[in-house]
Amino acid sequence: MCGRFAQTTPADDLVRLFKLVLGLNIAPRFNIAPTQEALVIRPHSDGRRAHLHRWGLTPPWAPDLKQGARMINARAETLFDKPSFKQPARTQRCIFPVSAFYEWRRTATGKDPMLFTAPSSRPLALAGVWSIWTAVDGAQTPTASIVTTTAGPDMVDIHSRMPVLLGGAALTDWLDPKLSDPCALQQLLAPAPRGSLVRRSVSRHVNSVRNEGPECWKATQ
Repeated sequence: MCGRFAQTTPADDLVRLFKLVLGLNIAPRFNIAPTQEALVIRPHSDGRRAHLHRWGLTPPWAPDLKQGARMINARAETLFDKPSFKQPARTQRCIFPVSAFYEWRRTATGKDPMLFTAPSSRPLALAGVWSIWTAVDGAQTPTASIVTTTAGPDMVDIHSRMPVLLGGAALTDWLDPKLSDPCALQQLLAPAPRGSLVRRSVSRHVNSVRNEGPECWKATQ
């Protein structure tokens, strides 16, 4: 699964790397938690644009936003079958550009966080789906979930699930609004091969959602 991540890549780099049509004004975030706002990239008629979405997809028919807290992840294996995700998976896809994500391993003294990043300094592109939830007063809240799959070799000893990592043609296809065939899209959601991620232990400072800043990435001794 994916239960916490960071978005610290400078805005100008995001524009360049993901070929966005508009600039950004964002602050670095080191400890994004479920139900908080996060940056996603969506396709538009004039190109890719960045948006802020509440993390945890809330379907339009949900009575309130609380349902999204239970839907921060969407399983790739059932993405095109689940009522909450099957339509967004066909027509409302996005990516989460993240500089790192966290997973925890249990030890005799508690839960130790692990920081997962790309081998290079480039951000990871996590597959996502999005929706808009409308309140009774008409106020709209954009929401989104991260798609997960079976853990690849870089992750399997820490957790059985991992986010779907996209790059190259797979990223282009995932953000192609003209592509809606579930079979073709499902093929993009494979576990990442060995060497896709590097990891290291970091401070338990990140365990609390109240904590932010570079201290979350402080290496353990």
